[in-house]
Amino acid sequence: MLTYLRLSGEHRTLPLAEVRAVLEAEDIVYKELINIDQLVVLEIPKHGIKSLTNRLSLTISLGEVIGIYDRGVGIKDIVRDLKDNLASDKVMVVYDRVKGRQAFSYEELLNALRSSNIICSVKDYEEVIEVIISDLVVVGRRLYRRRLQSFFDRMPQKRPVYRPGTLTPQVSRLFVNLSRASSSNSPYLDPFCGVGGFLIEACLMGVGNYLGVEINEDYARGARINLLHYGCIPNVVVGDACSVPINKVGAIGTDPPYGRMTKSVSRELKDLMMCFLEEASKVLRKGSYLVFAQRKGVISDEDIVSISGLELIEKHLNWVHGSLTRDIYVVRRV
Repeated sequence: MLTYLRLSGEHRTLPLAEVRAVLEAEDIVYKELINIDQLVVLEIPKHGIKSLTNRLSLTISLGEVIGIYDRGVGIKDIVRDLKDNLASDKVMVVYDRVKGRQAFSYEELLNALRSSNIICSVKDYEEVIEVIISDLVVVGRRLYRRRLQSFFDRMPQKRPVYRPGTLTPQVSRLFVNLSRASSSNSPYLDPFCGVGGFLIEACLMGVGNYLGVEINEDYARGARINLLHYGCIPNVVVGDACSVPINKVGAIGTDPPYGRMTKSVSRELKDLMMCFLEEASKVLRKGSYLVFAQRKGVISDEDIVSISGLELIEKHLNWVHGSLTRDIYVVRRV
């Protein structure tokens, strides 16, 4: 099935990296046909749509491609293709210009559709047609739209137990996705689980087998409370990320501390990161992924690959605020 994905502009590289990671996690065979600014066209089996829509956090919408055109396309060509492919003559048209790119106006498109007896409405419609203008024009039948409210409902401040510095549900879900966590390669491990944000997202995406490790007893208790609040198994133990109580895992996604000194274990941050990476290399199955973030300059690419069995796959620069820039690392156990 020819499928378009309208990626968010929240980050330059992470939205597409997340799409690829989810497809790999779910063992979905695909072809990437077009990759231009915030717009991707894939050839994927129909069952892959459900996997994507159940997991993605940085994709705005996706759907079935009806037509792909140069930006100089005539509106008559688009209307002709739509008439041949519409299931109904009552549609809502979503007109989306990526970074203000021009081709034709929304009004010109609506007038041409109405002249062809296609009823365009934002209330009384039976399918949604999306027209995306990027370096190309992609027209498709929308099958999914991201609903930010679902993420807002799980914001850290709305959970029973809140701790400052907790990542948002969207970012937490992104980390879990980049780790390729899934029900087929479980268990998923978060060795710095805090009050459980990553575990909540893993649970809600259907990763049924997961474990959180947290050295702070109060945080571990809070994680269990938060997981129960969302109907998830409170599988969290008190422990050290450098010595986790599990032998083999299929994915690790985690958010280590960023401060210069981690008071709870009186260990320099660089030393903590190195012993954590050593432990990850021991418990990760071959071919599995580790995803984590760290303040820029704490560790280097060379530090990561110096650990036997670890291979750096991707690194994404992530600006958080004026005093914090961090790198998001995607690492594979070879």
